[in-house]
Amino acid sequence: MDIMALAMPHHGQIQAMNKSNRRHQRIEREFTSDQIAELENEFSRYKYLTNRECFKLAHRSGLNEQQVTIWFSSRRKKWLIDNTIGYLYANPMNPNRYYPADAA
Repeated sequence: MDIMALAMPHHGQIQAMNKSNRRHQRIEREFTSDQIAELENEFSRYKYLTNRECFKLAHRSGLNEQQVTIWFSSRRKKWLIDNTIGYLYANPMNPNRYYPADAA
C-alpha cells in the first residue's frame, strides 16, 4: 500500500491515506475576521441567499460559493437553536421553563 499521509478524522482514529482516498479528506477552513463580518452582515439581512447573492458574496469575500452556502447553512442551524431555546424558556406554557438545560 502506497501510504501518502496520516489523517486524523473527527472521531480520533488515525487512518492511512493513499492516493485513491486522499480526495475524500475533509479540510476545515478558517475564515478571516473580515470574511466573518461580511457573512454575518449578510446573514443579519437575509437568512437565505439566492444563487446570484451567493455568487456576489463569495466574490466579495474571497470565498467560493460552496463555502458561503455551507457557512449560511451552519449559521441558520445555530440561529434556529439559539432562538428555539430562548423561546422555550420564555414561553409561559412550557412546563420546563424554570429549569436550565444543564440541570438535567
